[in-house]
Amino acid sequence: MLVDVHSALTALLAGGAGAVVPGASERRAWEQLCIRARDGGLCGLLAERIRADGIPAPSDVLAQLDREAAHVASRNRRMHEDVERLARACEAAGVKIMLLKGAALLHSVYDDPGCRPMSDIDILISPGDTQRFDRVAREAGFDRGQCHVCDDFFPDYYYEREYLARGSNRTRVDLHVRPWRPLRYSRIVPGRALWRRARSVSIGRSRAFTPSPEDMLIHLCCHAAFHGAGRPLWLIDIHRFLARYADFLDWEYVVETLASWRLTHAWRFALVRCESIFGPVLPDPVRERLLRARCGWRDRLALWQAPRDAHGPLARLAVDMACTPGLRFRLAYLHRVLLPDSRHLGELYPARHVGWQACALGVRFQRWLSRAWCRSDTVGTAPPVP
Repeated sequence: MLVDVHSALTALLAGGAGAVVPGASERRAWEQLCIRARDGGLCGLLAERIRADGIPAPSDVLAQLDREAAHVASRNRRMHEDVERLARACEAAGVKIMLLKGAALLHSVYDDPGCRPMSDIDILISPGDTQRFDRVAREAGFDRGQCHVCDDFFPDYYYEREYLARGSNRTRVDLHVRPWRPLRYSRIVPGRALWRRARSVSIGRSRAFTPSPEDMLIHLCCHAAFHGAGRPLWLIDIHRFLARYADFLDWEYVVETLASWRLTHAWRFALVRCESIFGPVLPDPVRERLLRARCGWRDRLALWQAPRDAHGPLARLAVDMACTPGLRFRLAYLHRVLLPDSRHLGELYPARHVGWQACALGVRFQRWLSRAWCRSDTVGTAPPVP
């Protein structure tokens, strides 16, 4: 029997309905399922679902999934130890840190650390704490990682910075100063947005914060949407979170906050993608209100562009200029983009001679054009702009 591997994997994770699942004797199909699950970080979840539904999978395939899940759990524990060290240092220095995404979900949704892989630890701080965090992180054994944009873009115009733990683990920490990448929302979403209802959690011998359940759901959905909602793991996060918390959420707060922060369109896009796999996950009255809500063209355009940012720098600049509130802020941003500091130009063009800065700007513009023409096929799917 021919099995659509993607459909089978989706059906298994959604509860075993909606597609043909391979039989125990179809070894090639099961091997392909394992490969697809490993690539997507879904081995632990797949093994969990196979056992829960009593699916007759080959024993060696299940053992392979278990080994991969054990590896994920071991890596998560090592990353947790590094973050505990960082959290202790931040707590001692009076720098509040908030765990986001996978690190937060392992404290609230996933009971088994082997079911939710993490490639990094996402941490949110207040923009005013960036210098103190940098000093504390270095003292705690973390160095700055690769700079993806001009260094002087952070924190005013770019939302994150990378840190790497020293030693063999090389745990990566993505430091955020605001919840989402699109520049538009740096001017709309309040700087203390996720902190207003934050909850304290223990990290070993130290403490940190996670968003409230309502803010966590808003963050998970909008993060997935701004990356095209292309990774099944992000949609599973949303589904499992709702399965645990939907009956306890303050839905009025969610709907009103989304409208206030102009995030209804992004949030709705992620939920539609999630429900296309797992079926209805929202209370009917909430779904109807969100589907009826009107959204402006700037919110639609910002969402359409966000998954394409890395491969379309000129389009990103144009969308940022069109969608970001505040004329003075936009002009300052444009100046910083077109005329970056000399240190950044020196990294692009190390030679020193008369007119070297003009040459560096030329190299930079050529890179922009190359990225615009050589687009990757892996860009996430974003909704069309009506």
